Amino acid sequence: MRLTATKKWLPLLALTLLIFEASYAVAQAGTLDTTFGSNGIVSTALRELNAVAIQSDGKIVLAGLGVANNQVADTLVRLNTDGSLDTTFGSDGVANLVPTGVLAANGFFAMAIQSNGEIVGATATTSDAGVNFVQVARVEANGSLDTSFGSGGFTATTAIPFTPGDSSDAREISLGLQSNGAILVATSYSNLMARFTSSGQLDTSFGSGGIINLSNTGPGITSGPTQIAVEKNGRILVASGSLAPNPQLQAGTITRYNTNGSVDTTFGALGTAASVASASALVLQSNGKIVVAGALTSKVNAPPAVSDLGFGVIVYNSNGMIEKTFGSGGVAVADFGSNAPVSGAFAIAIQSSGDLVAGGAASQGTANASFNSAFGLARFTSVGVLDSSFGTGGLVTTTIVSGSSNVYSYVDGLAIQSDGKIVAAGNTIVDQGHGSGSGSYVARYLAQ
Repeated sequence: MRLTATKKWLPLLALTLLIFEASYAVAQAGTLDTTFGSNGIVSTALRELNAVAIQSDGKIVLAGLGVANNQVADTLVRLNTDGSLDTTFGSDGVANLVPTGVLAANGFFAMAIQSNGEIVGATATTSDAGVNFVQVARVEANGSLDTSFGSGGFTATTAIPFTPGDSSDAREISLGLQSNGAILVATSYSNLMARFTSSGQLDTSFGSGGIINLSNTGPGITSGPTQIAVEKNGRILVASGSLAPNPQLQAGTITRYNTNGSVDTTFGALGTAASVASASALVLQSNGKIVVAGALTSKVNAPPAVSDLGFGVIVYNSNGMIEKTFGSGGVAVADFGSNAPVSGAFAIAIQSSGDLVAGGAASQGTANASFNSAFGLARFTSVGVLDSSFGTGGLVTTTIVSGSSNVYSYVDGLAIQSDGKIVAAGNTIVDQGHGSGSGSYVARYLAQ
């Protein structure tokens, strides 16, 4: 009898093992979370997505460029935790903001969520009178403008005026929040950084009338202030480097400013630390150390082939000196192989375990040529080693839109949920932006 019972249980045991193995495969870190959107990916209403943040309730806020009434708008989108549009926000989940007296908007370049749940975003625009300026908007939790901020929800048009450069110049605006509610904005449009009070007025205790000249803006026309981070003591870090969507083999910088806007000369060399990676993103660790990510030579090939570009991550101590115990002499590198030899990171985030997640383009070439690119992610341990439990050898690539050629996708923002899941936001350019499938997308990945 015992033998017969054993034979009956064997098929059940095999089935149980198969189910366990299938569940393990699905749950592997770096796998798309199929409970989010359509098999882990959401297509959004934004024409260009530039920033992502997660609210305390887990809802996901996206910022970028949208269209309202056949006019370009500064647009916010809010998603529920399952990727569906949050219809309690704006109009069916979308808030299109066009300030009065504006001829043309350029969409939000940067966005952050305040401790009270209100959302602030930074944009560049042109007035009806032809004046170009950088503005900050503040939006209430329901998606409507906070009319107590600035003038009707926007900072004054005269606060940060600028003269447009060559149309081929890449431009950038970054944004940071201080613990007292003040808002920092840095821009390559005018190479300035401004500080606004919590009510939306220029803070005259900062620099000259609320504005300072940036000490460094990066090495070329495809550079700009990519990230602002505020330390616990109130000092301000500004990373300047290569901008999305094209990875660039060029150095970046990190400059630290005192709370009054003066350069903190105790940091790095006279206030600035050099970055061998392109400094496309920056984040602060809880211990005060500074993490910078960008593009870096990841493999030196024999001539006539050019060397590979990959993701580079560097950790600095709080004084601006490289933390040499991280990676190899302070630098960790991820090479995406021969199928993506022109890759680079544009975003960096820290998980609760201390692991570092970098996101960007896993690319065959640049966006303005006939090359394919995928969303690329790399996860490093806290000591700078690729995490072999994540994806394949620490790397994940996701094809957002299928196509034979000239489909370029890249991650431009990362956020980590309270459960550790990784939210990657970015864009896909098909046939120079004219093909079907061009637009913005959000992907969510399992973390463990």
